[in-house]
Amino acid sequence: MLIRTLFALAFFTVVAETLLHGVHALAQSAVRRQSLLAARAEIGAATEAARAAAVQAIVRGGDPRGLNLAPLRTGGCRLLSGATCAIEGRATVTFTMPAPATPCPEAACTVYEQGNDHVDEGRLGASIVAQALGPEGAVLASRTQNVVFRTTRVSPYAALAGQSDATDIGSASPGDDAGAVPTGTAPGTLVDVIYRNAVTGAEIPANVWQAAAESRDGAAAWRP
Repeated sequence: MLIRTLFALAFFTVVAETLLHGVHALAQSAVRRQSLLAARAEIGAATEAARAAAVQAIVRGGDPRGLNLAPLRTGGCRLLSGATCAIEGRATVTFTMPAPATPCPEAACTVYEQGNDHVDEGRLGASIVAQALGPEGAVLASRTQNVVFRTTRVSPYAALAGQSDATDIGSASPGDDAGAVPTGTAPGTLVDVIYRNAVTGAEIPANVWQAAAESRDGAAAWRP
């Protein structure tokens, strides 16, 4: 009888430990998932903050072909647990001027920026490092993303042209297909400038194209 009792106790102990480990693993998985979602949400918020900073700089008279912006930080609660912030998001944005990529064979990835004085199309890159933090400041997850904005002297002043997750691919530049010529049924992404006579309605093209290579430098997973 004693042996059976001890065996039963041992059996239930093993079962309880297995269940406890299973619950713990599920909890860890849930925290990990929420942390990654928080980091991605912070990247989204930081991307919009970076775009807004570029817009503000151009509206104030900045040159869209040579913006010099100071780093900025974003942050906020990404997951509430009652009245307590369970996961906080923080991000740092560092701006760069995207380096031109090596030209593709037969100019297969050539884009055309609008050089008309009323547009002055340019590019502005940014590296975003985002973290998801626990209640005591522990880093639960982190992501790094590179983005590139298409900048112009006219509205909308700055628009996202490409982005890539650089967490696992080093510092590869984001992709950028803004300024692509029409191909087949694809309409292209050029900025066209047309002057229209206010009296007669007659129109003439006023494009000043400036050829450049796409900013793709090794980005393995970019999306426009």
